[in-house]
Amino acid sequence: MRRTLKGREEREMGQVVKGMIQVQGTTYRIVRIKRGSYSVVRVLDDVVVGSFTAGSSVEVSPQAIDETVLREIARLAIQGAKTTWLGRFRADGQR
Repeated sequence: MRRTLKGREEREMGQVVKGMIQVQGTTYRIVRIKRGSYSVVRVLDDVVVGSFTAGSSVEVSPQAIDETVLREIARLAIQGAKTTWLGRFRADGQR
């Protein structure tokens, strides 16, 4: 099921697309894998570039991009309400 209204979630293959984030001129799709776990997909070539978890702390697992870029994507996703985590995220990666 795909909903096209702004702010609505889109479903792709059983996963929930939470939104898009743009960092350093590149757009990334945030996909909820399970509660608190998110995959980051580069829209340009549809490649999974990493993942992050948002729990009591944020943990990133880069695959095809630098860890600092993935951490920035996670920070923006959390601050932009693209995740369901309600904690605060500081620039140094701590809660």
